[in-house]
Amino acid sequence: MWHHLSSDWLNWADQLAPAAQKINQHLIAALDLPALARAADGRGLAVLDLASGVGEPAFGIARMLAGEDESSLHGQVIASDIVPGMCAGLAERAGAEGIGNLSVVAADMEKLPFGASTMDAISCRFGVMFCNDPDAALGDASRVLRAGGRAAFMLWAPLVDNPLFAAMDGVLGNMLGTGFADAGLDLFGFADPTSATARMARAGFGDVTLTTHNPAGRIPERAAFWKPQMEMLFGPQLRKASDAERGAIDAAMFEALRPYVTDGHFQVPICFHVLAGVKG
Repeated sequence: MWHHLSSDWLNWADQLAPAAQKINQHLIAALDLPALARAADGRGLAVLDLASGVGEPAFGIARMLAGEDESSLHGQVIASDIVPGMCAGLAERAGAEGIGNLSVVAADMEKLPFGASTMDAISCRFGVMFCNDPDAALGDASRVLRAGGRAAFMLWAPLVDNPLFAAMDGVLGNMLGTGFADAGLDLFGFADPTSATARMARAGFGDVTLTTHNPAGRIPERAAFWKPQMEMLFGPQLRKASDAERGAIDAAMFEALRPYVTDGHFQVPICFHVLAGVKG
């Protein structure tokens, strides 16, 4: 499925990067890179980003580890994705942005091509829930971490707490006959905090924490702000739709999200968890 979506992700990569970097701060903070650097005692950190897509949060972490700011952190980042097209796109973007301490590896996160105890930290932004076997992915993340290493996963909270996705699911279900379930997209497999923390513990992580975040942007009401997420999840279906159907979809999305318009701006909240743990 994701092989057919890489072009949609690349189309929106640069436009979405600033917003992604803002919410990525929660994920990066959960890794506590300064503490890992102190434990490394001068050795550069090795950080693996899973399901990197077109580059975030791998780019942000690589910049932190470039040793160019007051933190003096240094190290290397491996950005990985199962889709070769994604890997090619993010490698090109990294080169264009001059990020020299980042390498790109095509990898299935359920069977990572890295040795045991080789990474200091692992990050994953909205990716693990899409694995065929998410628990296998958690287990392999634990395998490749060094003792004391940290992993952090950003995960969607329940659909009811994410009105953009609820509107998208309803509108596309009504108009194109396809919603998340029809497209094989399980965005909310880690939405329940109790279940999510238990799965992390079963994978071999200790000191498991889960924090929930509810940011809301402020977007002019004339902006069809749902298009990036919609195309990145349903690109093949939308490409088959007529211009009239796409126009009707935008109109229906506006109506569904109208309750979130205040003073001429959309203020639609999103809700996600950051699930983190330490390799024992």
